[in-house]
Formats: sequence, C-alpha cells, structure tokens
Amino acid sequence: ERVVVEKPIFETASERRQDQVVPDTYEAVEKQVDRMQVDYLTPFLQNVANPQHITREEAQRARDACLKSLKDRLLERANIIQSRLNEENAKLSKRQATFQRSSAKENDPEAEEEFERFCSEAMFRIQILEQRLVNHEESALRKYQDLDEKLNTDPRLLTLFESS
Repeated sequence: ERVVVEKPIFETASERRQDQVVPDTYEAVEKQVDRMQVDYLTPFLQNVANPQHITREEAQRARDACLKSLKDRLLERANIIQSRLNEENAKLSKRQATFQRSSAKENDPEAEEEFERFCSEAMFRIQILEQRLVNHEESALRKYQDLDEKLNTDPRLLTLFESS
C-alpha cells in the first residue's frame, strides 16, 4: 500500500501568496532606491521660473551654486580633519613639554612608561588623521570632477552649451 502525502490547501495557498509577494517586494525596493537617489541639481533649480525652459543665466547660476555647495562641503570636511589633527599635535606637544619638565626633577619609571604609552597612542591617532586628510584631498578632487562632468551632461543644463 502506498501512502500519498498531499499538501494541505492552506500550505499551497501560502506558497502561492509568497510567490506573489516576493516580486512585489523587489519592485517596491527598486522604487524606494530610485527615490532615495538624490538629484544633485533639484535644490538649485528651486528659484527657476519655468523648469521646462531654463534660461542660460538660470542654468549657469544653478551649475555654479551646485559646484560651490559641493566645494563648501568638501572644504568643511577638510577643515574638520585638519582641526582634529592640530588638536592631537597640540596635546602631544603639551604632554611632551610637561614630561620633560617633570622628568628633569624625578626619575619615575612608571611615569615614563605612561608617557611612552600616551605618545604611542597619540602618534597612532595622528597617523590616522593624516591619512584621512590625504584620502579626503584625493577623493575631493575626484568628487568635484565627477559632479562637474555630471553637470556638463545633465539635460536640464544643455542651454549652457548651445551656441547662441
């Protein structure tokens, strides 16, 4: 005698529903990703009288404002990294001066060990900040060039490149 196992109707219905839900979920995620991708030019086209027909001057102002905004953000980030680097260097210099003054008076191996540990950690932080600054400078140039290229090919700003 053979035993035939059939799926209950509820399990079959559940599987069919899952098959229908999965593609819908992927489509929803794709739409959400599209919405999440930022249009870099929209904030700078807010004051345009007619977005369908942008004048050469409006396009130039939007392009310049967009590039200036990126440049400002990149400079702000570089300044933050530089100020943190300066802070770390100042802390290290201050601690070195304090240690040299105190070590002339007393010979404490525990204090010396603590100072060496501090110097090691400070140099580690300084190296990281210096590397971040170098990386930021390299990526900032690339980001600026990428945005410039995007703006040059953006269909909304084509009036800039049309001959008058």
